[in-house]
Formats: sequence, C-alpha cells, structure tokens
Amino acid sequence: MPATIKDVARLADCSIKTVSRVVNDEPYVAEETRKKVQAAIDALGYAPNFSARRLVQRKAYMICILLHEAGFYQSAVLSKVMDVGYQHDYDILIQSYFPSHTRSKEKLSALINERRVDGLVITPPCDVDPYLSDLLTRSGVPYVQITPLNRTPDIPYVTGDDYQGAYLMTERLIMLGHWRIAFLSGPRNHRTSIDRLYGYKAALEVYHLPFAADLVLESLYNFDGGYNAAKLAMELDDPPTAIFGGNDEAAIGALYALREMGYMVPTEVSVCGFDNLAQSNQVWPGLSTVDHPVEAIVERATGMLMAILAGEIPENQQVVLPCRLVMRGSTGAPPPGR
Repeated sequence: MPATIKDVARLADCSIKTVSRVVNDEPYVAEETRKKVQAAIDALGYAPNFSARRLVQRKAYMICILLHEAGFYQSAVLSKVMDVGYQHDYDILIQSYFPSHTRSKEKLSALINERRVDGLVITPPCDVDPYLSDLLTRSGVPYVQITPLNRTPDIPYVTGDDYQGAYLMTERLIMLGHWRIAFLSGPRNHRTSIDRLYGYKAALEVYHLPFAADLVLESLYNFDGGYNAAKLAMELDDPPTAIFGGNDEAAIGALYALREMGYMVPTEVSVCGFDNLAQSNQVWPGLSTVDHPVEAIVERATGMLMAILAGEIPENQQVVLPCRLVMRGSTGAPPPGR
C-alpha cells in the first residue's frame, strides 16, 4: 500500500500541514524540519497527489508556449521555456497556432476558457492576431509576449534590440569597406523584420551611403528564401560585395547560393546573418552574425510569467536586451576595385 501524507507526518513527527508546505516548497518552515520531512518522504517513497493539489489550489500547473511554426529559432525557445518551467514545477504545453484555421482557434479557446493552462508565453507572429488578443483580454489569463509587433505598456514583453544589432553589423561592413550591401528582409508581420531593416537603413544614412531599394530582397527568414534572394542580388548589374541576411537561416541559404554560383566567401562576397544560432558556427566559413540573446529573452519572459503566476508584480515588465556582434570567417574586405 503506498505511503500517505499522514504516514510522512507521523514519521517526521510534525503536522500534515507542515508536510504539505514542504511538498509545495512553501516558506515558513524551519530548515531542520524541512530536512526531517524530506528524509521521511525519501524513506517511505511518498509520491504527492498532484491532481488533488491542483484541484485544491485551482491551478493547472501548466503553461502554454504558443508557436506559429517550427524552425531553429523555435527550437531554442522551447528548450529554454522547458528549463525554466520545470524549475518552477510547471508542465509545458507546446501549442501551434494558425489564425486562419478555425480548428486552431477553437482548440486554443478551449484550453484557456477551461483553465487547462495557467499562463502563456506567446511568440511572433501569434501576437498580431486580433482573435487571440480578444480571447486573452476576456479570459484574464496571464501571458508574456516575446518580441511582439506592437508594444504596449500594459502587456509584459521581452525582446532583443534588433535595431541596434542590425545597425552595428551594417556599420561593421561599412568599416570593412563595403558600400553595396544587400539586405535579406523577413516577414512583414514580425517586429524583428521591421527593426532590423530600420537598423540597416540607419547605418547607411549615418555613413552617407545611398539606400538602394534593389538591394533589399525578401527572404521570408528561411533557407530557400535566402538562397533565392542571394541569386537575385548577384544577378544585378552592380551586384553587392556583402549580403546581410536578416536572420541566420536566410544567410546560410545565401552562402549555399554563392557557392553554387562560384563566388568565394569572403574574398569576393561577404555574408553575415542575425541570431547566432548554433548552425551559424557549423557552416564553412563560419557565419559572422549578430547575437540575438534568445535564451536570455526566453528565460526572462518565462521567469516574468512565473512571477506573475505567483502573485508578484515584476519591477520591469517591458524588457529590451542588447545584441552583440560575433565575427567569423564569412566577412572580410571587398575585393580590390570594388
């Protein structure tokens, strides 16, 4: 017969309430008593009834991470959310969300209205869907956004300084001697796409380089998009000497396209990206990139949600983390005469 909470209390010579406090990691328990209770739990092999705990506390102990698609970036987000969530004894529900699919809306609505999740971490571009915004407002379920398109002071969010990162990388390319710099842009409903393009334009303006619309090509922030955009860029009458991928996936696609076309990187064309995904250091030459602090962003966002669920008010609910350059072998000076 499995051990009960009463058995633990009897062996530890304390009240059932004290055992409950230790199991739920609550304060106001002396360290010596906590050790005695834990020793009794270990000796008896006691397993708390978490279903009963959830019923009593009216909490699901589940947080939902809302994603629109799968990719390298999303994998990094999921890994860190699970790390932080598990540290706080929360289970993680991974939920895909497609606003154009009625079934997707119905499923998410049921999760929230039936209180099967205590809170959500929302990734782009899910935040731009009006239906989701209305649903969250009506339900009152806490949520934190990661890099939302529209930032408002009443909704908690954490993001990286994409504008600053793009400015710094464009500036570095200019310092290397490049003035024909192609930029591979991303989806227009992503805040990262907008801010990174603005950072690129701002650096050109500060250094008095003309902005050329034909050097901005859409990549949709994926490998195929970057591959096709790089081919189009190199077919221009005056091709670029550097290609700045708005994210690493697009930049890696550009690397492959240039290799197919017979261009040497970086002696003929420099390539750089944005995000500093693990894959950026696994290609040849290593991809120069902007380190977008994904893990730090997700850790702060998930930690902020945990604090809100614990009844705390985070001191800063609008967090912007700086980016930094990571220079590798894919960038160098332009070829002589360019």
